[in-house]
Amino acid sequence: MTLTEHIISVIGLHPKGISADEVMACLRKDSVFPDSSYFNILNRLVREDRVIKKDSKLFPSRSFKPTFHINPDAETAKLYTELQQQIPFTELCIWNTIDIMPLMHDIPNFNLTIISVARNAIDSVVDILDNLTDRLVLRDQDKDILSRFAPGRELVIVTPLISQSPTEIIEGITCPTLEKILVDILCNNSLYALTGSEAYAIYTNAFDRYAINIKNLLRYAGRRNRKTESETIIKEIQNDFTRKPFP
Repeated sequence: MTLTEHIISVIGLHPKGISADEVMACLRKDSVFPDSSYFNILNRLVREDRVIKKDSKLFPSRSFKPTFHINPDAETAKLYTELQQQIPFTELCIWNTIDIMPLMHDIPNFNLTIISVARNAIDSVVDILDNLTDRLVLRDQDKDILSRFAPGRELVIVTPLISQSPTEIIEGITCPTLEKILVDILCNNSLYALTGSEAYAIYTNAFDRYAINIKNLLRYAGRRNRKTESETIIKEIQNDFTRKPFP
């Protein structure tokens, strides 16, 4: 998240208004930039009507959309921490399909914890996970993966972590951004149930409710050979929303 996006997000969480000093206090907790940088960006956002200033308070603009963030539950956080302790020099990314259920139209009756690691570390991570969790652990590339899904079953899926994937750190845990999740839906075997019309529904709800960085999404989609497919979905959604051409 850029500093501008962070500032907008902080203000967006206060629809009844927040003072500039309160915004600054929130920003100082998470950043080391000088106050002058914050004030310059705040002034620009007000000039651009992306933030509204009234009676010494700052308000989100009417077009404001929050940024989506994964909220790791205690079990997911514990699994990530234990895994990181055993392989401290391996980059990890973790999330659970529960986090995107509000975006789904037809909610599948399964619960997936998805862990992405470097391709050459997948086998080692699977072996470690077998001793860390009672859940069935599968590789995303396993040929019989879809046959292992069962109603109500909780699974841990290990997938390759593509270089330069859009991720962020939430409370010390590396999680995917929404842009990464939207692309992975079109690629991962374990997310097959979310393809087709369900993928379109998820994209539609995501773009309707959250701020999406299309540039980052398409850059990652290109790395996963899904750029054309992603562009097509986005074009259809934007035409439905605004009837404006895709940039």
